[in-house]
Amino acid sequence: MFITSKQPSLPAPMLPTPPQPALIDNPFAPEIYANGLAGFANIGGLIAITLESGRCDHSRAQPEMERVVVGRLVLPVSTAQALVAALNNFLEQQGLSPSAAIAAGATFQ
Repeated sequence: MFITSKQPSLPAPMLPTPPQPALIDNPFAPEIYANGLAGFANIGGLIAITLESGRCDHSRAQPEMERVVVGRLVLPVSTAQALVAALNNFLEQQGLSPSAAIAAGATFQ
């Protein structure tokens, strides 16, 4: 004969969150201007965002607008999720809600 008893499930103990390190502003950090997103990739749990900018090559007789990759932002999934949440929150505060824009028929490319 086997007698078993179920232990009541207890919530996981809450561990104190360690304080974040101080942010040091670097005035020499590069700034990237991008007016488009070329694409996204999930590379082994890292989210890569390829940034692009429209540029015109005036060295040609007939310059044409081209999409040029200007940078890649690669983030762990948790940081990418935090970026999306923070950016959505910021856009909401600025009256630029992506959800409201989509509901109104906007499309994003």
